[in-house]
Amino acid sequence: MPNRSAQRIQLLNTHVPGLDEILGGGFPAHSLYLIQGLAGSGKTTLACQIAFEHAHQGKKVLILTLIAETHGKMLNHLSNFSFFDESLVGERISFIGAYSDLLKGGLRELLKSIAATLAEQRPDIMIIDGFRTVREAKPSDLALSEFMLSLNSLVSTMACTTFLLSPTEGNVADSENTLVDGLIELGQYERGLQLIREIKVFKLRGSKHLLGRHVFEVGEDGIAVYPRLEAVSSTSAAMPPVSRERLGFGIAGWDHLTNGGVAKGSTTALLGNPGVGKTLMGLHFIHEGLQRGETALIVGFHESPQQMLEKARNVGLELQSYFDSGALQIIWHPPLEVLVDSLARDVLENIAARKVTRMLLDGLDGLSDIVLHEGRSRAFLSAFVNRLRVLNVTTFLTQELPYFGNAHVQNETAASVLFENIILLRYVNVDGINLRQIGVLKLRENGYNAANHVLLISSQGMSIDGPAPPTVLPAFNG
Repeated sequence: MPNRSAQRIQLLNTHVPGLDEILGGGFPAHSLYLIQGLAGSGKTTLACQIAFEHAHQGKKVLILTLIAETHGKMLNHLSNFSFFDESLVGERISFIGAYSDLLKGGLRELLKSIAATLAEQRPDIMIIDGFRTVREAKPSDLALSEFMLSLNSLVSTMACTTFLLSPTEGNVADSENTLVDGLIELGQYERGLQLIREIKVFKLRGSKHLLGRHVFEVGEDGIAVYPRLEAVSSTSAAMPPVSRERLGFGIAGWDHLTNGGVAKGSTTALLGNPGVGKTLMGLHFIHEGLQRGETALIVGFHESPQQMLEKARNVGLELQSYFDSGALQIIWHPPLEVLVDSLARDVLENIAARKVTRMLLDGLDGLSDIVLHEGRSRAFLSAFVNRLRVLNVTTFLTQELPYFGNAHVQNETAASVLFENIILLRYVNVDGINLRQIGVLKLRENGYNAANHVLLISSQGMSIDGPAPPTVLPAFNG
């Protein structure tokens, strides 16, 4: 029986952060690919980033240009990125203008020139920039199809992975799209005043790639791609571990009422009115773990790390020493123009690297604000929560409820299937005094005291002051 592993197609790793994950490991080597996208989408940056990364490994790269920016301008723009290395230009990366061949003899002459150049230079990678010029030369459909088939056969025979760059978009039935081995599109998504970059793989023969759109950004190191968390999670067969161990909240009286706390590795939603104590409750949980020698992470959107540490200090929770030692880290992003998949990657990598066992995500509303695509929040949160379970992180997540009454509680907890445990904190009015009340809406796999209790906050922290009065009205009813 033939060795199946030996028959696998060799993959060309791009070394572009996140891109190989989307491609299923990389581009199947010695094939022909079209990278398309309108002006400014990042096509040239992406292709040249791949080129320089491979040139650094000793491979030869050929960059052919048709009607595109001059070689001098291209090099000047690329010099702003950290992957650029001028010493590789002319040595391992060659630039050749090919438009004159197209102008002189059409597609036949261009193909002849490409074949001669490949035979002479024997590059591992070839980039043809401005490929849309080929169609603008107005060949017949048959002639263009023959050219694409011949070019594909040529690069395969010469073992040269080739990228065609074209300022077009859409998966249309043109020869450029149908007769290549892969079609990748760079585009943009706009919501209000915000604009983000996206990449989409329409097809990739010989590879199981991730479907759909994924965001990327262009920084000083070049392009970094952030695979959509839902797509990544759907390909993972990892199952969350099951534990009978229970972790306490770190609040006097409440651990007893909840029969020892929450299951290890579970997720707990802390729902409540503004200022009722959701964040403080999460900080008690984090402090409890740190005192037990665990490693913790706080992810926040509204309060800076120093504000968070000061808030804890005001109720007798000393977190500064743990923060200074690194046992506690705080990832803080105001909910502005943050790529949610980038944040998720940072959080999950932090958890894996530091072996985090407890996490507080302070502000589900802030997380939802940075999920730009309409209707995506639920799917993203589901994938994110499941990854946390797989990593066996016990997570508390706070979510804001309106000031007025509790009529919206049911709507706010519509996503309750995402959380094993739900704790409700709210203000109640008793004889003209607004009291804090705490109760359990759900505590999976646990027998707990279902009565609402009065919650106290002092300079010594949170504590429970007995059952709530039997007849109370929601605070702020006007």
